[in-house]
Amino acid sequence: MAETQENIDKKKLTLTITTPRGVKFVEEADMVIMRTIDGNMGVLPGHAPVSTTLGDGVLRIMNNGFEKQLAVFGGHVNISDNAINLFSTIAQRPDEIDVARAEEDRKEALAAVEEEIEENMTKRLELMQFRALVRLRVSQNEFFEDEDESDEEDE
Repeated sequence: MAETQENIDKKKLTLTITTPRGVKFVEEADMVIMRTIDGNMGVLPGHAPVSTTLGDGVLRIMNNGFEKQLAVFGGHVNISDNAINLFSTIAQRPDEIDVARAEEDRKEALAAVEEEIEENMTKRLELMQFRALVRLRVSQNEFFEDEDESDEEDE
């Protein structure tokens, strides 16, 4: 029998988060928004059954006008019968996050990206230099008689 919209609106979702250490978090919610590998997905009571892979991101839990957030890194989620069963290796509440370490990791990652960019730029410049040297060497050897034909590549 189909439920009326009023009955659906009065219901809550039950969110259960399980990590390798066991059940980490159980809470009722009006709405849950999570990051999947396909983008953000919002879940309200009465949501159709879904099973999907989680991406890395913020899990938002709305309940009675308040919002809680958790950091979730990958995993899987099953949704059915107003129950959200989320399985993740890492799910952190704000008080579990080492802010100094996270900032250090962010700076380290940024430096590594900048180094990679510099390394890629250096490789590109070395390639440009090599091609220029090849062109200069070939330009000094004028044994071709037909000047109308050109094998020069455009970059």
